[in-house]
Amino acid sequence: MKKNCLILLVACFATYSYAQDTRSTETRKPPRPQYQSVKKEKKGFFDFLKKDKSKELKTSQEELVAFRKRVSKAYAENAKVDRKVKKVKKREAKKGEKFHGHKRPPKKRPPGKQKFCNVCKMKH
Repeated sequence: MKKNCLILLVACFATYSYAQDTRSTETRKPPRPQYQSVKKEKKGFFDFLKKDKSKELKTSQEELVAFRKRVSKAYAENAKVDRKVKKVKKREAKKGEKFHGHKRPPKKRPPGKQKFCNVCKMKH
């Protein structure tokens, strides 16, 4: 009788202690994405002959030269656009009239037939 009571008591205690732990202490992992987030490269037979470019290390001087080259190219393109804008503004200032970059005033179309103009960024 004592043996049965002891087993019952241990079983109840184990059930009671397990029942109290309803939540996991570990954080849940986010669900895996349904889309293909990373594109896998196909592995060919002669891949061992190819040199991996990403592993090549550059010195700080080489990095600086590459950066300046990229910046100067962008600066040259922006300077070209700025020169054109200044030229148009100078012309408009001479005339005293603003045609928003056009040589002559644009046609005024009825509201239903107006088109977007890439020169002056307006509809007319």
